[in-house]
Amino acid sequence: MPANTPTILATSMGFNRARTPWHPGPVFRYAFDLAGGPAHPRLCFVSTGTGDRQASIDNCYAAFADTGVRVCHLALFEEPNVPDVSARLHEQDVIWVDRGSVVNLLAVWRAHGLPEILRSCWQAGIVLAGESAGSLCWHTHAVTDSYGGVRGVADGLGFLPHGNAVHYDDGDQRTAFHHLIANGHRDGYATDTGAGLHYEGTTLVAAIADRPRAGAYRVTRSPTGGVHEEPLDVVRLKRDKGA
Repeated sequence: MPANTPTILATSMGFNRARTPWHPGPVFRYAFDLAGGPAHPRLCFVSTGTGDRQASIDNCYAAFADTGVRVCHLALFEEPNVPDVSARLHEQDVIWVDRGSVVNLLAVWRAHGLPEILRSCWQAGIVLAGESAGSLCWHTHAVTDSYGGVRGVADGLGFLPHGNAVHYDDGDQRTAFHHLIANGHRDGYATDTGAGLHYEGTTLVAAIADRPRAGAYRVTRSPTGGVHEEPLDVVRLKRDKGA
């Protein structure tokens, strides 16, 4: 069953990469529940932001081995790994976009026509989700270190008409996001490492986290030109035993 409404999970969390193999965090269970709770959910892993790093793809498959999750992946380097990219993505319950360079990710996606395909998937109830670059990409503007230093970019997909910052507990990310909002860009949302945002349509309906001190925030420009940061109520996700 698809999600009841177009749904995006934009997060600063995902896999526990300190473990071998990686361990999927509770955000995946949350995503599968939003997709209707299928007994054997279909997950497509998209790692364009790392240039389709084979080690990440292999780790994703290993993380879900023997779990009942039906994993596939979409690679675009050096050429698509499937003959019909649209068909591959439209048969999923959840599309998970991995971390990496959001600038490079967006450029490659646009060259392959993915923005239109992903918008169609979103409108069909397939849950779009991801970590870091996989959070920033859905918004109109964001801050990123894709160019080296942390700076603002304003050419996201725009499915969500908000700004976004990830790993906000890194002071450089917070400073850059405040500067972006203060200089006239739309208000937005930010997540510390371990937190995420759940959107239905273009409306934020919940902030979630998989660790105790991870926060999420709404950041707005005040009438006087300053910036106001409001902590959001966060739902703590229960970690699986051994995670």
